[in-house]
Parts: sequence; structure tokens; C-alpha cells
Amino acid sequence: MQVTEKKLLEITKVDNFNAALDIVFKDYLKYKLYFLKNENNRYEVKWGMSFGEFEKKSPKMPNGTSYELEQEYYKWEAVITELEYFKSV
Repeated sequence: MQVTEKKLLEITKVDNFNAALDIVFKDYLKYKLYFLKNENNRYEVKWGMSFGEFEKKSPKMPNGTSYELEQEYYKWEAVITELEYFKSV
């Protein structure tokens, strides 16, 4: 038995490697969703609107075509894309 496998069984407190992987995978998904929801919420609070609203309004904002605003859009869009993906897994 490899060190990684031993540690995984020890941490999850199960005797079966596949069951341990299942536990770790489910926990990973839970924490990933938690992180992404918090990131989305951070953007919503920062901009005072949802991503959909931001998507529609950002070109009309002062400096709507600025590099910084564009980068903010792409980062937020990545969070939304990941969030939708991990919700579907």
C-alpha cells in the first residue's frame, strides 16, 4: 500500500480505497461550490448587481471599454462558468 493511499484511508476513516476517493471527491465538490458561490457573491456585492446585469450594463458604464473593466468581466465570467459546471457534476 502506497503512502498516499494509506493517508487517504486514515483521513477518511474507511477501509476501502474507492470509498475513500468518493468521500474526498464529494468534499472537494462541496468546497469548490462553496468557494465559487462566495466569489460570485463578492463580485455581486462589489458591483451591486448580478453577472447578467453586469454583462448588459458594463459597456455603458464610464470606462466601459477599459482594460480593467474587461478583465473584471472575464474573471467574473470564469467564476460563473465554473459554478455552472460544478453544479452539474
